[in-house]
Amino acid sequence: MANTHLHDHAVPDGLKTIAKGHFPFSLACPSFIFRADYVENVCRLAPFVDEIQLLFFESRFEDSLPSPALIDRLTELGREKSLTYSVHLPSDIFLGHLEKDERQFAADVLIDIIRRCAPLAPSTFTLHLERDPSETNDQRWQANTTATLESVLDTGVDSRRISIENLNYDFRLAAPIVEALDLSVCMDMGHLLAHGRTLAPFYHYWQDRIPVVHIHGVDGSRDHLPLDRLSTDHATDVLDLIGGFGGVVTVEVYSVGGLEASLEWLKERVMGDG
Repeated sequence: MANTHLHDHAVPDGLKTIAKGHFPFSLACPSFIFRADYVENVCRLAPFVDEIQLLFFESRFEDSLPSPALIDRLTELGREKSLTYSVHLPSDIFLGHLEKDERQFAADVLIDIIRRCAPLAPSTFTLHLERDPSETNDQRWQANTTATLESVLDTGVDSRRISIENLNYDFRLAAPIVEALDLSVCMDMGHLLAHGRTLAPFYHYWQDRIPVVHIHGVDGSRDHLPLDRLSTDHATDVLDLIGGFGGVVTVEVYSVGGLEASLEWLKERVMGDG
């Protein structure tokens, strides 16, 4: 087995635990662990993980979406460093909005960013189906969201490349959209645990559609904490499922300390393939 830690003098900014190539699944983390830009984060994180989740949360500012130059550089780094990517699509758009102009804006944003990121060959494009506060009719929201996503898929995007993430509402509201359009599912285990839900039923129902799971520690309703903050029962539930999972497991924490604690926690508890 390869060494699991870099020598101390070679450790950049406190990360020591190498998880790259260690697990039966691909291990990923977000693109903003260090207080730096996308390129610097990718360069620093590449020795430690198999994949980087590129976060593009905002859409309404001039520099919100990735430039061609950035995509070219990230594509080059992916080849150089044996690294893959996923893309987290903007979460400030409302595909089921009451106003047609807002729905069209959401579709245009998705079409644009998916086109821009295509050279990266992302493992998945993760999407939040946010509920705008003005919409209280579930059926109308489902119908409008479905129609907006259909216009995105009409551009030729493979529907299974888009994975819908479970949020703070009952995922049964999104289920008809996922099934009607043959979309994938991003299972955020931390979100489920933070809202008092059980993992196994969700996983087994959507198993054939899940290319990626998100894991993070929870403490009551607080989430996106290091994995060592999971209770014993929650840790057992998470480990039971990811131990047999062959897709991408993304540790969704946003600091160097949180990632290091999480990688060390995983290495101690999951049997690697090396």
